Amino acid sequence: TILHTLDRAKAGRQGSLEAPLLKITEMLARKGILVLISDFYEEPDRVLNAVAPLRARGHDVIVFHVMDPYELEFPFEEASGFEDLETGEQIPVIPSKLRGDYLAMVRAHLADLERRFTDNRIDYTLLDTSKPLDEALFRYLLSREKLGKVR
Repeated sequence: TILHTLDRAKAGRQGSLEAPLLKITEMLARKGILVLISDFYEEPDRVLNAVAPLRARGHDVIVFHVMDPYELEFPFEEASGFEDLETGEQIPVIPSKLRGDYLAMVRAHLADLERRFTDNRIDYTLLDTSKPLDEALFRYLLSREKLGKVR
């Protein structure tokens, strides 16, 4: 059911993780496992501020960072307009002029998120949307089992 729901999910407007995760933190009386699936298009400080209280209360937090391969590789060649899926804004882009800086920014953002999550004992996995979600989740669970991750 979860995989089916995720498969049908569409991009929505820009959101923030802080308010909903604060509400979840207040609602959860017993320690448990929280799985967070997001594109994490927020500043790393805001992301960690949203997630850290759950970990501080003893919850096991697992983060799946979902990205499209085009976001990870930026293989575009032709000058064109890109649409922000959350705001609808059209952005003119010449890929050859932007590619290097864009990829450097993406790599830095991913490394920063992974470091911050790892430093706070939060499992972090980057998921490529071109690969089947069930296989990616299975690989994660297998690696978790091999590491004996029981908190």
